[in-house]
Amino acid sequence: MAVTHIVLFKFKSAVPSDVISDLCAQVILLKDNCLNPSTNKPYIKSFVGGQDHSPEGLQDGMTHGFVAVFETLQDRDYYVSTDPVHLALGKKLGEVLEKVQVIDFTSSD
Repeated sequence: MAVTHIVLFKFKSAVPSDVISDLCAQVILLKDNCLNPSTNKPYIKSFVGGQDHSPEGLQDGMTHGFVAVFETLQDRDYYVSTDPVHLALGKKLGEVLEKVQVIDFTSSD
C-alpha cells in the first residue's frame, strides 16, 4: 500500500527567486538525503515537484507543489515527525513560506 504525500507552498512575496529555486531543489533532494535509520538507505520511493503553471486559476495563491510516495505509513510517519533532514529543511522553509497545504492518501498499488 503506497502512501502519497502532497505538499503545496506559497512563498512570501519578498523571497528572492534564487532562494526559492535553491530551496525547491533541496526539497527534491530529500528523496536521496532522507535515510532509513535502520538501513541507512533512502526510503522515499519517488519525489517530484516544481513551480505551478496551471492555466485553471484554482491555485489559491499556491506557487509550488511536491509529491512524495512512501512504501508504508510508517515511512511517511518517520519522514513527517522524526527524519532529521526533513525537519531541518522544514525549519528553513518555515522562514520563507506564507502558506503550506498538505494532503496524504493511501492507494492500493
